[in-house]
Amino acid sequence: MGLFSFLFKRSKPVIGLCLGSGGAKGFAHLGALKAFEDLHITFDVVGGTSIGSIIGAFYADGYTVTDINGLLGSLNIKEMLTGLPINMDMSGINKNIDRAIGGKSIEELAKPFVCVATDIDTFEEVVFTSGKVGTAVSASSCYLPYFRPVVDTEGRRLIDGAYVNSIPADRVKDLGADYIISVDLSAFTEKDFKNKQFPGASDNPSEQGYKHSDIMITPNLKNYKATNVFARHDMYELGYNAVMTRADEIKLGLKNAKKRKTK
Repeated sequence: MGLFSFLFKRSKPVIGLCLGSGGAKGFAHLGALKAFEDLHITFDVVGGTSIGSIIGAFYADGYTVTDINGLLGSLNIKEMLTGLPINMDMSGINKNIDRAIGGKSIEELAKPFVCVATDIDTFEEVVFTSGKVGTAVSASSCYLPYFRPVVDTEGRRLIDGAYVNSIPADRVKDLGADYIISVDLSAFTEKDFKNKQFPGASDNPSEQGYKHSDIMITPNLKNYKATNVFARHDMYELGYNAVMTRADEIKLGLKNAKKRKTK
């Protein structure tokens, strides 16, 4: 029996995790994951956009929070997000991610995984549930104007998925999730992602996240920028605390989801 068939036929609810975009604010994702770990909450399917796709892919492959923190260090997030020349090639980051995750395809990850990117020519959402992890997450994380678009195997020029779907809970639902917990890194910041240079960008890129999530975790990161790698420990703590303050609500939601599944 294939993995997807197993998920659909199991009596337990399929629990989904969706990690939103936000650059260096993604260190709050690590804090949230640590909190879930401490609460003994595990996820069956995983999705993300931008930094959420990078962290999500490692998590979907079975890496712990400590492991992922180390892998992000090996990718040199500081160089990725600060002091960059304009219009760099993403191939170096693609290779680093590919090497860190062992050259795997999405189909080879330990858990079903999805991430999204944006086609810069049509501003349509591009959904990855197969293919090389490195290509998928580097496309999802291709933040303009620092990087040139990533060209995929179909010849599409792809950029950051946050232009169209910054918290792709709808895509996690498509993987079979019955109950979805998402993390929004931008809940307390001004919604200004839509750039005048890109009129095709969504006015509300987090819409699908809020529409399809059962619980949305919202660490208050209003004082931090997407390039602020030096506050990683503070953001980690904010992510951790944002989950822990809602632990009872999360546990109750999971309990009710289990009851619904077994009826």
